[in-house]
Amino acid sequence: MHRSKIIIVSGFAIDLSRIKAIRINTNTKIGPTNLLTVDLNTVYTYLFNPNENKFKKQRIRNIAVIEYVDYNAANEAMEDLTSLWQEYVKD
Repeated sequence: MHRSKIIIVSGFAIDLSRIKAIRINTNTKIGPTNLLTVDLNTVYTYLFNPNENKFKKQRIRNIAVIEYVDYNAANEAMEDLTSLWQEYVKD
């Protein structure tokens, strides 16, 4: 496992070690194309249920969505983030 490396992308702090996928929508029929979505590794936490008086394991899916002015800006940010991520994985 890689050690954490946190970077700032458009005001979001993202840990490169937790990135699972980076994507933008390219189909205008599905939704807006100016959103950069960063999927982060799933984490688990334990939540206490007072009714049952026990802890329950809870899966948390983390996604960061960053909105840009247009598709070109989102695509440029995706390329920059992808290159940083690739460099990080190589090390």
